[in-house]
Amino acid sequence: MSSIPYADARAFRAAEHRTTLIRVGLAVALLGTLTAAFLLSRSPQSNDSLLPAGTSPVVVLDLSWSTSSDYKQMGAALRELAAANRNIGLIVFSDAAYEMFPPGTPSRELRSLLRFFRGPKNRRASSPWASSLSGGTRVSTALLLARDVLLRERIAHGSVVLVSDLGDAPNDRAALSAAVLGYVRAGIPLRVVGIDPTPENEQLFHDMLGIRPIRPRTQPSGAVVSTPSSGLPLALLVVAAVFLGLLGVNELACARLRWSEA
Repeated sequence: MSSIPYADARAFRAAEHRTTLIRVGLAVALLGTLTAAFLLSRSPQSNDSLLPAGTSPVVVLDLSWSTSSDYKQMGAALRELAAANRNIGLIVFSDAAYEMFPPGTPSRELRSLLRFFRGPKNRRASSPWASSLSGGTRVSTALLLARDVLLRERIAHGSVVLVSDLGDAPNDRAALSAAVLGYVRAGIPLRVVGIDPTPENEQLFHDMLGIRPIRPRTQPSGAVVSTPSSGLPLALLVVAAVFLGLLGVNELACARLRWSEA
């Protein structure tokens, strides 16, 4: 294709600079959206709703005898927590409490406990904690220990996830209320996962926290929903829409100049 000399070509110099800047800006924006899409596609999309996002959680697990009445929900909670691909700490308790995993332990280590939550109720007698942690329930003791662990490790954005049937001992209610109030004052998020709680026990925690305890997710067959979501993440869809919009702007603003036959 041959060119045609044009005497007033310099009159287009300002438009040329403007078009160049637009092209560079669009190129940078398109590259940014591609980078964001790549990072979003590589990031884990695990099903970790039991753990508060953006925090370093400590799981407080109720091992009292009453929780063994529903192994299915306890196993569901443990599998869901293990599949979260997060670092956690673990406190186990009944009427006493002790630290089983320090903060920073990969959540997949919870799978080592699953074998003790299968089979009939009397299997609990063969567990390592049968002689010391299968009695009554004092939730306040475990919550206070979890808070001490967060302070000891100087975890700035810590949270606590209580997994329990919420059947606290009657003589522990005052201490439990004081412990929960201490969490509120310290600004430590406390999430409660109910393992088949009675309506009365569920209401007790609702009154203290203002929200109802959540339940571990299970499919109708009883299988745990612990696999990543099969749908596209919303953020990835938004990035894709922005990318397509930028391509449209590029076609409208930076198309080649065409002369009509007229």
